[in-house]
Amino acid sequence: MLVDKNIIDDLKNQGIEPDIPQLDFIHRAIKIQPSKKNLLSRLVLPKRASSTSGIYLWGKVGRGKTVILRSLYKQLNLRKAEFHYLDLMRLIHSKLKDYRGSKNPLDKVNNYFYSKYDVLLIDEFQVEDVADAMILSNIIKAFIDKGVYLFLSSNAHPNDLYKNGLQREKFIEVMQFMQERVEVFELKGEHDYRLKNIYEITKEGHGSDSDKQIRSIIKLNFNIEENLNTFFEVNERSFKCIAENHDFLWVSFKNYFSQPTGANDFEEICNKYKWIFINDFSILDDSNSDLIRRFIAFIDIAYINKVNISFFYEGIRPEDIYKGETMSLLWERCESRLIEMGTDEYLSNKKN
Repeated sequence: MLVDKNIIDDLKNQGIEPDIPQLDFIHRAIKIQPSKKNLLSRLVLPKRASSTSGIYLWGKVGRGKTVILRSLYKQLNLRKAEFHYLDLMRLIHSKLKDYRGSKNPLDKVNNYFYSKYDVLLIDEFQVEDVADAMILSNIIKAFIDKGVYLFLSSNAHPNDLYKNGLQREKFIEVMQFMQERVEVFELKGEHDYRLKNIYEITKEGHGSDSDKQIRSIIKLNFNIEENLNTFFEVNERSFKCIAENHDFLWVSFKNYFSQPTGANDFEEICNKYKWIFINDFSILDDSNSDLIRRFIAFIDIAYINKVNISFFYEGIRPEDIYKGETMSLLWERCESRLIEMGTDEYLSNKKN
């Protein structure tokens, strides 16, 4: 089937050789993909239980959920939009602010979406906040009732979202309604494709063009090339970075660790981002003791938290970064951890 081949070729171009669970999902998903005709039928008969209103794909980190859904999504010649969950919620809150004071502002937000889109892809669907849970309880049901086709990726089954949250009963009612209309698939398997792709490129990270290598990682694994954030916030302070989004942070060794930062900042960074990329290393001595001390503290915290982190040394060996004497004992431990954190074994035991 041509559509199957297009999707499989697209995945191979992104470093994924589809395994049996992925192929099984693709074949099943293609059969329930939306078309203009069946979108219209859902709009005319929105309560028809037999109509499929979307796909909810969940499973372990790195299984290729987003990449596969995006490949399916790209085949559709319909009005469509893709959002990371956090970006979607930011847009919804912004629209609610615009409509504040008007009658039924949430209905106006719903109208905004289904007047513009037939299909929505929502990546990394998650719910942690009571206000967002209540908003989504309304919006998800409205999308389905109005015939908007949903692609959702998540690390959790719908029944496991918003666990122990306040007023969870209403949210779960909507999740159960959603499961009656949206096909829920678990993408099983043990391969972590994102880890594999990043590790393969990172192994080459001792060359002279780390910028190109990291941008290749970002494009391949996070589907971003332009409009990258160049500042990030930690503990209500803004710091310059090379690139940032919800999933990753890319900083310069020399620039970031030259700034007044501390353990609390490093803890938040390690908890906030799934991947951290560091390049722009140089050989330093005791005249740069503050920078080295901060970097050692950061590595200690990142190591303990099993953070996914890739270093691009550009011709410098980890053991050559610090050539001073006053912190030589501390640096010995840091150097050992840097070497270990660059191994497949460390990355295989990463945090999810």
